[in-house]
Amino acid sequence: MMFVFKYILVVSVLCFSLQTQAQLFKKGKDADDLYNEAVKETNLQHYQKAIQLSKEALNRRADFTDQELLLGKLYLLTGNKAMARKYVKKVLEKDPLYRDAYLHATNIEISDKKYEEAECYVDEGLYHFPGDKDLMLKKLAILDVAENFYQGGIYANALLDKFASDTTIQKAYTGHYLLAGHYYQVRGNDLLSQQNYEKALILNPGNTEAKDAITSMYIRSGSYTKAIERVNAGLAGNPESYDLMMRKLGLLQDMHDYAEAINMLGVILKRYPNDAKARSLETPLRMEAAAWYANTDPYLLYQGILEKNPGNREALDKLIGMSMSRGAYREALIWINRGLKNNPNDQRLLNLKMDILENDRKFTEAAALAEKLRQSNPSSADLRSHFTALKIASGRDYLAQQQYDLALAEFEKALQADPSDTTALDMLANTYITQKDPGRALQVLDKAIASYPDNIRFLIKKSGVLADMGQYDEAAEIAEQLLNKYPSDEKFTANLVDLRLTAGRILMQSEEYDLAAGQFRAVIAQAPNNTDALNYLINLKAAVGQPDSALLYANQALQYYPGNKELLLKKAGILTDMKRYDEANAITYQLMQRYPFTIKYRTAYTDGLLAAGNNAMKNNSLDSALANFRQILAINRKDSMTLLYTINIFNTRKEYDSALLYANQGLRYYPDTEIFLQKRATTLEFLKMYAPAAETADSVVKVHNTPANIDYADYLHSKTMKDQFGMYFLHSSYDYSDSKYNIATLEYRHFIKRGSYAARLNYAGRAEGTGLQGEAELYYIHNPKLYSYALATYSNEVAFAKMRLAYSIFKTFKHNFEGELGVRYLNADSSNTISGVASIAKTWKDFWVNFRAYYINGDSKSYTSFNLTTRYYMNRQQDYLSFNAGLGTSPDDRSRLVQFPQLAGLLTRSVGAGYQKTFKYRTTVGLFGTWINQKIATTNYQNQYDLYIMLQRKF
Repeated sequence: MMFVFKYILVVSVLCFSLQTQAQLFKKGKDADDLYNEAVKETNLQHYQKAIQLSKEALNRRADFTDQELLLGKLYLLTGNKAMARKYVKKVLEKDPLYRDAYLHATNIEISDKKYEEAECYVDEGLYHFPGDKDLMLKKLAILDVAENFYQGGIYANALLDKFASDTTIQKAYTGHYLLAGHYYQVRGNDLLSQQNYEKALILNPGNTEAKDAITSMYIRSGSYTKAIERVNAGLAGNPESYDLMMRKLGLLQDMHDYAEAINMLGVILKRYPNDAKARSLETPLRMEAAAWYANTDPYLLYQGILEKNPGNREALDKLIGMSMSRGAYREALIWINRGLKNNPNDQRLLNLKMDILENDRKFTEAAALAEKLRQSNPSSADLRSHFTALKIASGRDYLAQQQYDLALAEFEKALQADPSDTTALDMLANTYITQKDPGRALQVLDKAIASYPDNIRFLIKKSGVLADMGQYDEAAEIAEQLLNKYPSDEKFTANLVDLRLTAGRILMQSEEYDLAAGQFRAVIAQAPNNTDALNYLINLKAAVGQPDSALLYANQALQYYPGNKELLLKKAGILTDMKRYDEANAITYQLMQRYPFTIKYRTAYTDGLLAAGNNAMKNNSLDSALANFRQILAINRKDSMTLLYTINIFNTRKEYDSALLYANQGLRYYPDTEIFLQKRATTLEFLKMYAPAAETADSVVKVHNTPANIDYADYLHSKTMKDQFGMYFLHSSYDYSDSKYNIATLEYRHFIKRGSYAARLNYAGRAEGTGLQGEAELYYIHNPKLYSYALATYSNEVAFAKMRLAYSIFKTFKHNFEGELGVRYLNADSSNTISGVASIAKTWKDFWVNFRAYYINGDSKSYTSFNLTTRYYMNRQQDYLSFNAGLGTSPDDRSRLVQFPQLAGLLTRSVGAGYQKTFKYRTTVGLFGTWINQKIATTNYQNQYDLYIMLQRKF
């Protein structure tokens, strides 16, 4: 009792100490976990908490560059610029190619208004990452905040040329010119201010800030006409705009055009009847108008003259002139139309009306008048030029409204008037391009180039159309011509490169790899360091199975960019495909050393080792494979594929203890994973540790309940059973006798490590009495290629032979051959028979064939017997169908041993078939039948029929 108490006390103390030790040495969060938490807190704007987590991460890993950069960002967000600058500089010192660090460094200097330092950082970043959009935008922002608008304008135009379709760039371009316009406006430089605002309107014609600013400048300078024209232009596009109508009302009031102002106020009140502000202006406006016209208004005087004398041309001209000077073009048009009613072909009035319609952007009507004027004066070059310009303007309006047919008609009429007009040709080509009709666009451009062979705009546009049509070689030919003509113009170099890159990409998508490679090679011939072309060639050659060529281009690219991480990674991948694993792994190892916290490089290195290990396994170099797998596990002990391959190698080498060690390691990291459970079960099976193997197989079934897994678990459970009970029944009948003889057998078998032994009791009822026979049987395995079989029986000589002894030794040879040599002794009816036996067996997949021969010597007589047995196995060799044929009577034939001395010399033939089925590797049943034909005289035969039933059960 005291011993039990002491034992419980010791176990309790031990458990408590283990728990305490586990708590004391429990592993804390690593640097990566802390970094991820810091990022989350930063996104939640919990900056102080994020700073604290970042410092903890750096305490655990001092050279964590990603974390240092995040800490620099956090200090900038909290206003501590000195600390922010310190950490970002540390990052750049460690990794000069860390792109985001340049952006953060630039932000720090901008926030501290140190614009020169900011520009230095962004220029350094662009040196390492030329053409990077974010860095280029950052440089434009520095120029703007430093109020260096001249250089900023040059840089904004360069950005727009490079990224013409990028909406972010377009917004930055517009923003730059709005900022510049405002800068010059507040300093009274209206000329520069207006120029910048107008450039802002190029990409954003509806920008309210720019339009309002330009209108205000017109008003300040007294240019009411231009101001009101701009407002009218705005109203043409947005006639319901309350702000624009109120602004026009104010301008008319300032111009003292009270009649038009009162009319405008009426329009406002009609559209906005409940507007209090508009209603409050009605009376004051009329009072102001009355005061203005109180004395003498020349306009009213001339109006009165014209009413009395409608044909007075001077009064008409004065009214038209005063209306136009006040910007009242609609009113002027009324007077012009009145004059044309009396004199429809008046050239001056027609010209005035044309100008007013043009100012009112009614280009189609203005062009109709210009055509009428041309008819009366066909030789006038000015009229022809004016008509052409109006038709082009009209076409542009139709084009803006997407009325393409009307636009084409206008441009065609313009070309009829002046076939060589560059603007008309350009707009006609643009319209066809917009309609996605490249064929007609090309016809127009060919016509234009025929007239202007050196026109760069037409040549570039033709090149673009040809590219859209897929005629890249012709497009590139034009681009090359331009480049040869203007070799120092980088724009043409970039155009040719972009053209060939685009062609190459499209050809790649169409799987025209040879043609695509030709385009990329042409780019490299033009620009040997072009990263896009080099990368495309590397990828393309690797994809079409030409790793040698891919490696050549990778090396060429690395000559220009020796430290480029992505190029080095690609080279490593190519070397891996070429099975040059040592070279590939050397590259990825260096990348992993340089960037130890970048998972991509660590993964690439371990993947390379895994590929090298796989290749070694295929070449049966298991030691080399294991060396590679050990390196992987030293980096990532949880790598599941490596663990599985290592287990397989140890099992192949029959080093089952090592295989089991790694299987258990896999289960520690992946406790409920089917594959590791299966590996553990099979390894335990190899070790013949069937009980734990069966327990593991049960766990596999719980994880993945499939027929195969259930079957394997049943198989392993059967291996744990060492005992077997059997029952057998043999029924024999004859066509020459009414007697039927039966033999029933009970068996007990015990399985041992090297085979099994069994004891049987046979029972047979006969007319002369009850026959009993005892049997002892042994199967003994000497080694994997050699085993023995032994049998001894003894009976009371009723229905059975008195004694029977048997021994055979079996040996396995190459190619699934098995040989047997043995001896048999039989004592029956006081006669002794000794037989020699030899057999050979062969297995082909699911078939097993055995041929056995007996040489029998008894009572000074010799006989032979032969037997052929064939089996077809099914269900993992649990079940089989059998067929057998025999010649002669052998000493192993149980149904005829009692008559053996009498039957041994007879010509005997036999055939039989049977089926054996095993359920869950535990219960076996079988049914076999045999027909035996014996020649007893020259012409007399007798037949025997055997039916054999068996049942076995393991426990």
